[in-house]
Amino acid sequence: METAQMKGCITHFAYKKLISICMEAKPIEACGILASSFTEDSTGDQRLIDTIIPITNTHIDPTHAFSFDPSEWAAAYYTMQKNRQSLVGLFHSHPRTEAIPSSSDSEGFLPASELSYWIVSLRNITEPEVRPYYRTAGHFVPLELVLT
Repeated sequence: METAQMKGCITHFAYKKLISICMEAKPIEACGILASSFTEDSTGDQRLIDTIIPITNTHIDPTHAFSFDPSEWAAAYYTMQKNRQSLVGLFHSHPRTEAIPSSSDSEGFLPASELSYWIVSLRNITEPEVRPYYRTAGHFVPLELVLT
């Protein structure tokens, strides 16, 4: 499948929850995982995100970077598996900057991951910007955001 055809599909409810979690965390970067209760559709697009699971940011400088709390990450993954959900992506916020991957985002991303990567910019607090990406060949490629 070519990345140009890929989409970041999310329910309206999950989209609103994603923004809410990020706004509540400001001024620190929020972070967490995106899950789906659905299987892939017939076109092979990524699964529809219907679940947002926040994970505490334990980075030494949480206003400029993020790292998952290991015990919360393990608990969230276990709960997701128990509920027969699939891990679809990761998210974090940029409280003051655009929704564009930074150099630290590139360094912290799993090189062979099939996950989508979502950034929520709170630079304009009245109009948060959400951008999903897919990482391939060492670069982040923007995905089309689809609300369902």
